[in-house]
Amino acid sequence: MTIIPLADRIIIMEVRYQPKIERSARLVHYLSQASSLCAWIQEQTVDVSWIAPTQRDTLVRLAHHSTRIEGNPLTLPEVEALAAGKDLAIDEHAKQEVLNYFAALRWIWTKSPPRKIAEKDLLHLHKLLTKGLLPTPEVGAYKTKPNAVFQGGRVIYTPPPPEAAPIITHALLQWLNSNEAGMEHAIVVAAIAHHRLVSIHPFLDGNGRIARALESWILYRRGFDTQHIFALDEFFDANRQRYYKEIQKVREQGEYLTSWLEYVSEGTVEILRKTKMRIQILRAKTPMAKLTLNRQQERIMRILGETPRMGGGELARSLGMTRSHMSKILKPLVKAGLVIKEGSTKAAAYRLPE
Repeated sequence: MTIIPLADRIIIMEVRYQPKIERSARLVHYLSQASSLCAWIQEQTVDVSWIAPTQRDTLVRLAHHSTRIEGNPLTLPEVEALAAGKDLAIDEHAKQEVLNYFAALRWIWTKSPPRKIAEKDLLHLHKLLTKGLLPTPEVGAYKTKPNAVFQGGRVIYTPPPPEAAPIITHALLQWLNSNEAGMEHAIVVAAIAHHRLVSIHPFLDGNGRIARALESWILYRRGFDTQHIFALDEFFDANRQRYYKEIQKVREQGEYLTSWLEYVSEGTVEILRKTKMRIQILRAKTPMAKLTLNRQQERIMRILGETPRMGGGELARSLGMTRSHMSKILKPLVKAGLVIKEGSTKAAAYRLPE
């Protein structure tokens, strides 16, 4: 990007975004390990007994750890209670921040468009994350004044000015939707998007949350986390100082991203190993019969995994089908004990087992 200052205005000339990366031996090693772990997890999806509880756990952990990085004071049990639909007497701002993150993840997983990530989609994601937290003109909108990244009361990074934010963000999206990015490993693309967006800092607030949410979105879109079962933000939050240092290191190295890609891929391997362990524990505790789900049944499990309880009519509308057709699809799930049906046929509600 070239910025040309004139007497009364600024002209911004944008060039194509080209990430600077090098495939180090360390990066290749981590990517190989992550791919193997991901393949193992995908093979286990024939046994669905573990999927719903793991999805709920992932929803909670992503929301908890991503907001905690930004200073949200809620504990993991409090976030779990909010995910279960309970109303807690806690700080309203902190509660809204977590509820917004739930809404953003649910939109990514169930309602985000299957097409390429467009600018309006990214702005909608920001709107979901900041609704009720920022003044209305700043929700889902680019920044209108300069901002900066502080550490210990001093500025450690000055992002591009407001005039540049939309243009540079658009360049990032062009790269994300390009054939070049399509040929890269999902972790590499997601990590690049995370770092680039948080460095552009295109919004007055919520830049860290949306950068991490975008990373989760790309992993889902690229088929690396189709079941929504691992929370990479848990790795970032475990050592926040390292997280911030790794982000800043790239800026100090002239935007060379290799060290950042190594860091993110290392974290992905660590989290996938934890996820594998959780799956093994859940399968041991819940020896349900194996059942191969069709696409519509997988969708039902995802929806119920994110909502404590849904009436039959509401669930049918979410699926875009009649209640009678939905009942036929649900019958094997209910019979296997994977879905609990409560109430009579007309007033039935559905939920996952506790």
